[in-house]
Amino acid sequence: MSPDLKKASEAPAHPPVRRIHELDGLRGMLALFVVCYHMYGPLAILRTTFAEKFPLLLQGWYPVDVFFLMSGFVMMHVYQRAFSGTLHWAAFWQFMRARVARLYPVHVAAMFLMLLCMLPAIYKSPDLYQWGGRYSLGAFAGSLAMLHGPWIDYRSWNYPAWSISAEWHAYLLFPLLVPLALRCRGVVAGLMLVASAVVPFTLYLQQLSPDPFPTNGWPVLMRVFPLFFGGMLLYRVAPVRWFSSGTAALLFVGGTLVVLFFDKFSALAVLLAPPMIMAALSENWFQSLLRRPTLLFLGKISYSLYMTHALVETFFVTLLQRVGLRFFNYDLGAHLGPSFLVWSAGIGVALVLGYCTWRWVEEPARHWVMRVTTRSRGVVPVRSS
Repeated sequence: MSPDLKKASEAPAHPPVRRIHELDGLRGMLALFVVCYHMYGPLAILRTTFAEKFPLLLQGWYPVDVFFLMSGFVMMHVYQRAFSGTLHWAAFWQFMRARVARLYPVHVAAMFLMLLCMLPAIYKSPDLYQWGGRYSLGAFAGSLAMLHGPWIDYRSWNYPAWSISAEWHAYLLFPLLVPLALRCRGVVAGLMLVASAVVPFTLYLQQLSPDPFPTNGWPVLMRVFPLFFGGMLLYRVAPVRWFSSGTAALLFVGGTLVVLFFDKFSALAVLLAPPMIMAALSENWFQSLLRRPTLLFLGKISYSLYMTHALVETFFVTLLQRVGLRFFNYDLGAHLGPSFLVWSAGIGVALVLGYCTWRWVEEPARHWVMRVTTRSRGVVPVRSS
């Protein structure tokens, strides 16, 4: 057995670490936020009503930025010891196979389910057989390879997965970033954390077209890399004692909701995201809220929910709207009451689909990938994160 394989056989995918339940709850809350945001997309009157009465629901970009921060924090929490010294192939292999097991099965399942559902409508379209285009085979291949976030400059297929593609790029750099993060302490770490939020904030001020909060193309990297590294730095500076104050938590959580409510100031929310996470990690009312069973359940299924809810928006909400128009000459998107009912039903269906995907795809496939990759490399089976 080679030295690298011997090290891999002796080392688990990661050392035992405490699970941070409050981040699970926060992740679940924000995943539901994204679902609520996307589900009203086809319903024109609901979009207009929310824009006028409850503009907070227009800010679906914000949860993804928090996801990037939390991802960097959790990766540092779990893997910093593995990459704190000399970088070894064995450690990188253990890290990446755990990431593949965690992300890829649900991603592939969602992509092929989207393809299966779309084929009856697009199989005769010449656009399908092109390299470029939203529902093209080229875009499908790019999405499967996790390249579609930064390297395809338009939305394609399972559009929420752009953030998983972006995060995948951050994972590739993570082992190299750990020593840099470990060198940052005290004031330096704090200043760099602030800078990590200022970079995307500056990007948003540019008001890029077609989306001021980029989801495709190279600007995506200016969102994910600084925020992911910011999450790593957050692990270095947290917890700060004064965040245990309920008043501090109220200040940052309330301030975030206020700036998100006003579209003109919404970009400021990314600057408040790091202290809000620090408040969540401290003993206060916010942490207690995030540890509630309902939010922990949402956190458990959050990845599957996030990756499959676009299927519901595309094939449930849109289908109901078209059926109503075609067979009953009734446009659901033009009437507030029915639109609200369809939106609510869509959220419910997305939650059911998210749970089923977590129960019968995400969990068993994750364990299967870990088991198969351990056997193929001749290493001792371990649990993934």
